[in-house]
Amino acid sequence: MKRLFVLIGLLVILAKIEAYAQELPVPESKGKQHPRIFGQDMSLNEVKNLIKNKKWASQIIDKTKNYLTKYLDFYEKDTTWLVSRLQMYWKAKFTQVYINGGKYSHADGEAPVPTVKFIGGRGTPSEYNKPKLEDVKPFMDDQRGLYLQNRTTEVWEWAAISETSGITASINREILSIARDAAFLYWYQEDERYADLAYNILDTYLKGVYYLNEPIDLSHGHHQTLVSYTQFEVIQEHVLNEVTQCYDFLHNYINNNHPGNLKIYDTTLQKWADLIIKNGVSFNNWNLLQAAHISNIALVLENNDHYKNGKGYSYFLDQIMNHTSTRQWSMKKLMDYGYDYNTGIWNESPGYSMNVLNDFMHFAEFYDRNFNIDLIKEMPVLRQAVMAAPEYLYPNKFKVAFGDGHYSHLRVEPIKYLIENAQKYNKPEDEVYFTKMLKTIDEGHEFNDEFVAKNIADLFSHETLNVKEDIKAGKLSDFTSPLFYAPKTSWLVQRQGEDENDALMISQIGSFGNHMHSNGIAMELYGKGLPLAPEMGNGSGYFSIDYAEYYTQFPAHNTVIVNGKSKYPEMKSNHAFKVLGMYPKSQSKKGNINGYTFSDVEFLEPETQSQQRRVMGIVKNNTGGYYIDIFRSKQQEGKDVKHEYFYHNLGQKLNLETPNGDGLKLYPTSKLAFGDGDLMAYDYMWDKKSIKTNEDFKGQFSLQLKDKEVNMNVWFKGDEHREVFSVMSPKSTAFRHGPIPKELNEAPIPTLVVKQKGEAWTRPFVAIYEPALDSNSDIESVDYFGENGSVGIVVKQKRGKEDVIFSNTSSDMELDKNGFFMKGTYAVASTKGDDFSVFLGNGKMIGNTTYIINVKSGNSSVALKQENKKLYIATESPIELTVRVQDKIKKGTITNATGNIYQGMYNKKNKSIVFKLPPLTFQTIKINYFE
Repeated sequence: MKRLFVLIGLLVILAKIEAYAQELPVPESKGKQHPRIFGQDMSLNEVKNLIKNKKWASQIIDKTKNYLTKYLDFYEKDTTWLVSRLQMYWKAKFTQVYINGGKYSHADGEAPVPTVKFIGGRGTPSEYNKPKLEDVKPFMDDQRGLYLQNRTTEVWEWAAISETSGITASINREILSIARDAAFLYWYQEDERYADLAYNILDTYLKGVYYLNEPIDLSHGHHQTLVSYTQFEVIQEHVLNEVTQCYDFLHNYINNNHPGNLKIYDTTLQKWADLIIKNGVSFNNWNLLQAAHISNIALVLENNDHYKNGKGYSYFLDQIMNHTSTRQWSMKKLMDYGYDYNTGIWNESPGYSMNVLNDFMHFAEFYDRNFNIDLIKEMPVLRQAVMAAPEYLYPNKFKVAFGDGHYSHLRVEPIKYLIENAQKYNKPEDEVYFTKMLKTIDEGHEFNDEFVAKNIADLFSHETLNVKEDIKAGKLSDFTSPLFYAPKTSWLVQRQGEDENDALMISQIGSFGNHMHSNGIAMELYGKGLPLAPEMGNGSGYFSIDYAEYYTQFPAHNTVIVNGKSKYPEMKSNHAFKVLGMYPKSQSKKGNINGYTFSDVEFLEPETQSQQRRVMGIVKNNTGGYYIDIFRSKQQEGKDVKHEYFYHNLGQKLNLETPNGDGLKLYPTSKLAFGDGDLMAYDYMWDKKSIKTNEDFKGQFSLQLKDKEVNMNVWFKGDEHREVFSVMSPKSTAFRHGPIPKELNEAPIPTLVVKQKGEAWTRPFVAIYEPALDSNSDIESVDYFGENGSVGIVVKQKRGKEDVIFSNTSSDMELDKNGFFMKGTYAVASTKGDDFSVFLGNGKMIGNTTYIINVKSGNSSVALKQENKKLYIATESPIELTVRVQDKIKKGTITNATGNIYQGMYNKKNKSIVFKLPPLTFQTIKINYFE
């Protein structure tokens, strides 16, 4: 028994040691010197020398002095001029604020001093302008609210606080930024006029927060968990930047002249940090924004032993680094939750993912600057996340835009910091890799320009990043993959081609993570330099009606809707698709056959309990190419009323024709409507026209630009009980920062809707999409074959190439056409003259009259290509290659690219030679025959 206790004791000790070892480093002491918020050694002499020797530095001083001149004059004439314009409960001195959801309600209680006024609404626009400080009524505290100018009428009038959005906080932050600047100038030149002005404001504001209680949400809802002392969201307490900087620069002045107030100021900051830890959101970018505010507070507090409660500098840093509470997770838990350690992708939409990465890097830089600690070494997933970031990029270097995303360029700050980190901590390979990445992503930028200063903080971090000139830019494909799958975000991307105007790319998205939409298996398509089949963005904003009713819903996406009712929770969503097959393997950059990619994903649509399966592929030629889209959908209990395929494409018009080129005559219709029991989103579409037809059809979306017309050509398989619609949909709000001309940002989106009465599993939606210019096309014709859910497509191209595409729901099903046959779920066979290729995306067998490939076990991807009398092969698993031979041939060998020789076995009955081959990357092989 004694040994048992000893063993248990050792295990407990080891567990504690292991837990300690996993903690991120936190310095125990920062010292007693102030200021320190901008770095480890904020030397006044260094700043003065910098200002003496650098024009930009002296310009910051001059600019700051000039800006403060009038406020210093106001202060000398009337010490209350500036402080009286703070938005406070000057008379009422309320201590308890009440909100009702996202709106201000009222306040009560009484403090011994004026308290800070709360804002009016959460993320809601106001009908009133923020006034200039000169126009703010001094000591404004009136039951009628705030005296403001109406945006519409331009009349000055009293507005209820609940109608003023964030104006109170905006005014206060402007005043505190003046105080911060004045505090800095006091530190810089010891002119107590600046100190008096700054102290007057800071003292009033901090004491005004000290007496505030946590606001109470009368609705007892989610807002209670988000709220802070002056804001509806703890992350919006950006005024802490100015407060902590002002306090830091003014600290010695306060200690010498008003030492009794230091305790109340520190207590105020402590309770502010405590509330930010208590409230907020733990699992997304909020956690980092909260950590940034808390770290600013930590930097200006003293060491833990200075306070009876022990809540000093290292206490709060340790809270955000290593401790987890309900709404403020430790850094490690946050990374474990949000990052996929296999891919480096964060589980939010692209913009938010990059913001999180930028915030993490900013925090690493903060740690580096203040403590000389390399957090990249401690948190290696951040390096991986920077390496993965280019996977978000289209060939035009704009990010994909699923969920609440927008089309924009990649933020390069994380890349720059990893270059800086590599230089400081002697990581030469990282310096080369990330410098090459930076020059590729941010092509054409001059990186070693003279430092450009913007504000006071730049006086303390003025070293220009030294980007080595001998490290050259690469290609975007050096940093992206032909196929990339991030399961923690339910996002899959396929790419083929290098040229921005010729490459092809598919982005497929489920709904797994944060800032996601209710979209099923949605997709974006790229072509001719643009995301031609775009995502729609987040509408007018997260609290708008159009966001709730349209932009986050199925009809705003390129997807299939079941019975007009497909829907599930957006924003924080847990509805991922499952990958059944894909080629190449995710992140496999070498050894793949060029010209082919594919994915096969399935999804359970929860609202109607429907099974959905989407097969998508790229067929890329030397120039040009096209997309394949096969979407199967059925209600699991057979309760199929209708399935509707939605496809949105940039353009001013959509023309629809028969395969022979005769125009389809569509008629105005009132269908696709909420009045028919469909989703509310259907009512956001207009100019609805339709035709009932069982026939195949083709169409062309046309986007007229100044110098060219960009098209998306489409061929669509017909089927029984089909109705084809052409409608206009609301603009895509994902276009805010390019890449289309600004004048097109407001343009509506032409949309193709194909309705299938009954199930769409054995009668799937089958489409070919071809990006093109000026109404041209490389495709001569598209024909179809197959039955009972099997899909065959024959694409004849004008340059003599013919592709046969096969798709089945089971890898045991067979299809054959034009001398090619396969057993599997997806395959493409191509011929041009004497050349051919067979590509089996996922299956058991593929071949033609001469060559047959059998997968030895299970399903796999394989390819065989003959070009210019040379033979190439790629296999992801062991196979048997059967080659039919002439009568006299009895033996054969295969030699691969590395010289390995594989002996064949002669099959007399079939007059063939069978070769057993291991997994091989795409390479040349040579077959030698012997009699």
